[in-house]
Amino acid sequence: MKKGRRSYLSKWVMMVFVFLLIGMFLTGVGLQRYIMNQEIRNKPEMAEGMEAEEARDLRNRQLVNSMNYVSIEREIYFDRSDTLGEARISNDKESNFGCTVTLIRDATGEEIYHSDIIEPGYYIESIYLNSSLEKGYHPCTVIWSFYTEIDEYVGETARKTAVVIKH
Repeated sequence: MKKGRRSYLSKWVMMVFVFLLIGMFLTGVGLQRYIMNQEIRNKPEMAEGMEAEEARDLRNRQLVNSMNYVSIEREIYFDRSDTLGEARISNDKESNFGCTVTLIRDATGEEIYHSDIIEPGYYIESIYLNSSLEKGYHPCTVIWSFYTEIDEYVGETARKTAVVIKH
């Protein structure tokens, strides 16, 4: 009887040991995937161990990727220059960085709109202009400036749009 009980106990201990090993392995794999899938916002502590050139290349790839996830209307319509216009400025949740948007009038170089930081996953539906414009079609350049979580400047891109004042 003693031998049977010992055999049963050793089998039970072995099973517990095997399950613990499997659990630790799966936990390790899960943690590794979690860490690898995190959006690296290139905080200094995340770049430790990377060469400066590697860290810069990673940030540049993230910046190029983020440029694909921002948008604004091609033409922004206003009834008058002192009313709201639907700009539909968005920074998709897939973006790696927060951004600001500056709207520059091409004819004069005047800044006619500037946003606060738009975090990934957020948007601005409508905007007011900073200055008065006459009725008509006004070609503009949109400058997207990208920032990390700690408000460190990463880079920028530009696109064309137009402001249309109806009255």
